[in-house]
Amino acid sequence: MCAGDRTAAVGASGTPKSFHTTDLAFAREELSRVYYPLRVDPTHRSRDFEFTMRTLTVGPLTIGRMSYGAEIVKDCGDLQTAYHVNVPLTGAVASTCGDQRVVATPHTAAVFNPVGHTVLDRWEAGSEQLCLKIDRTFLEDEVVRRVEHPLHAPVRFRMAMDLTQPAMRAWLHAVEVLATELDAPGAFTRDGLLAAELRRLIVGGLLWGQPHSYHEALSELGASPQPRTVKRAVDLMHASPEVPWTVAQLAELVGISVRSLEEGFRRYVGVPPMTYLRDCRLERVRADLRTGSRPAVSVTEVAFRWGFSHLGRFAQAYHAKFGENPSDTLRFEEL
Repeated sequence: MCAGDRTAAVGASGTPKSFHTTDLAFAREELSRVYYPLRVDPTHRSRDFEFTMRTLTVGPLTIGRMSYGAEIVKDCGDLQTAYHVNVPLTGAVASTCGDQRVVATPHTAAVFNPVGHTVLDRWEAGSEQLCLKIDRTFLEDEVVRRVEHPLHAPVRFRMAMDLTQPAMRAWLHAVEVLATELDAPGAFTRDGLLAAELRRLIVGGLLWGQPHSYHEALSELGASPQPRTVKRAVDLMHASPEVPWTVAQLAELVGISVRSLEEGFRRYVGVPPMTYLRDCRLERVRADLRTGSRPAVSVTEVAFRWGFSHLGRFAQAYHAKFGENPSDTLRFEEL
């Protein structure tokens, strides 16, 4: 679509949308539609307005890359529906959210809360930013799932994010993976499972790495896993031992970190999670071999049924646990 001095290319849902314009009213309209109701105005030092934006929405996340050719001020009011992070790629942007203020640079990102008047006081001409919008309900549901109780107030992040810290550098790498989809949409926009994993990585990394009002509660849960959390992982294994569980999957489902789950098993179970899972599977195999008979039942069939794909290692583990070979169990029960 072309209209005078503005051009826009709008893709279907899940594909990048981009435009370049010198029309201030059009820029306000598009920004308000994709992000929040807001007002953009050039400062008194700027006469010529120019704006470029490219965005992509993947579920509860919207990633954008934008720049202004003129110095501007942007007033967003209270964001209300989302949390937001601005990561300058070049230049600097002075911002305020409630009672917090930060000058964002390529070394310091700005994190905005849904409650608190948000103003970008001075976006330097030529500065380019990655702008990440996170649906408020999605993020707060993640916190509730992890702390296991309702929130008494919205999550309130520290506004200044130190991108030189290892945890936040790692988080930024995940955001940059999503940002590559702006130029070359691929697996993360076409594969729902991959997109979900990337969303969890970005939101989880923000919750663990950036200080906020529930950070201590999350840290305590991660540092000292409670028996009920470990029990939930144990129950998952007992319910479906044939599932190819990983420690990361179990930790995600019960709402703690991998390290915390491993520490919980060491403390309350006495063996690592995967050792416990292997023993659950061996018990199921032994029960089936004891109740089965040849030729209807074979050791190989039963081993595969309960998640053992390497028969040599399976036989060694079975003998170590029960003091006999799997075939001996089946033969003994036939006598």
